[in-house]
Amino acid sequence: MRIAVISDIHSNKDAFSAVLKDIDASHVDGIVSLGDNIGYGPEPEAVVHMLREREIPSVLGNHELALKDGSCLKWFNPSAREALEKNISLLSTESLLYLNRLQPFFQIGRFYYVHGFPPASQTIYFLQVEEAAMVKAIDGMRSDICFVGHTHDFNMAFIDRSVLIRRPLDHRLVTLDRRLKYMVNVGSVGQPRGIDKRAQYAIMDDETHTLDVRFVDYDPQETVQKIVMGGIPYRYAQSLLPCGADGAQK
Repeated sequence: MRIAVISDIHSNKDAFSAVLKDIDASHVDGIVSLGDNIGYGPEPEAVVHMLREREIPSVLGNHELALKDGSCLKWFNPSAREALEKNISLLSTESLLYLNRLQPFFQIGRFYYVHGFPPASQTIYFLQVEEAAMVKAIDGMRSDICFVGHTHDFNMAFIDRSVLIRRPLDHRLVTLDRRLKYMVNVGSVGQPRGIDKRAQYAIMDDETHTLDVRFVDYDPQETVQKIVMGGIPYRYAQSLLPCGADGAQK
C-alpha cells in the first residue's frame, strides 16, 4: 500500500493543487493530512473543499485547534493571529464544522499520524524535542512509523543500536530498515520554511518499506498576489518566494 502524507497546506490552494496532481500521477492508495490545513494563506475555503471532496482524512493542527478553542490564539504571534482570524472569516459554516470535528491523532495499520508530536500534541515542535524525550517517544511507539508535521521541514529520527539518529531528508527515495521504528516529519505543502520553496510531501510504500521524499514545482506568484490582495500579513507571501525574490507590492 502506498500512502501520500501531506501537512501544513496553510490555505495555499495553488501548492495543494500541484501536490494533488503529483500524487495522482504517483498511483497512491490513499492520502492523509497532518493538519494546519488553514492559516497564513489566502484560500482556506477552497483547501477545505478539496480535502472534503477527495475524502482526505486529517488530524487536528494547531491552527485548527485555535479555531476550535479561541483561547489558543494567545499562543500565536500577532501576524499569525491576524492571518488565522482572516482565514476564519473566509470559511463557510460547513467548513468550520468540518474543522471543529478533526481529532488530534489516529492510527491506520502500522502508521501513526499526529500534527506536532506523539501521542497527541499539536504544539510541540519535533526539532525542539530533547534527546531523552525523543528516545522515550520512539521506544514507546506501537507503530512502525509516526508521521508528524508542524515544523515545515523534512527530517526524521530513529534509534539504531541504542543510538538516536536525527537526519534531514532531501529529494530522494529512502529505504527504511524494517527492524527499526521511525518518526518522520513530512515538511509543508503550503509554507515551506527551508531554502527550497517547492511544495513538499512524502509517499510511504508499505510493501517496499520506502519513503519517497517529494518536492513539487509550482508558481507561487498567484498565491503571493492573493495574500496581498486579501489583506493577510505580507510575511506569508514573502516566505513563498525564493531568496531575493519579491513578486508583490507590500
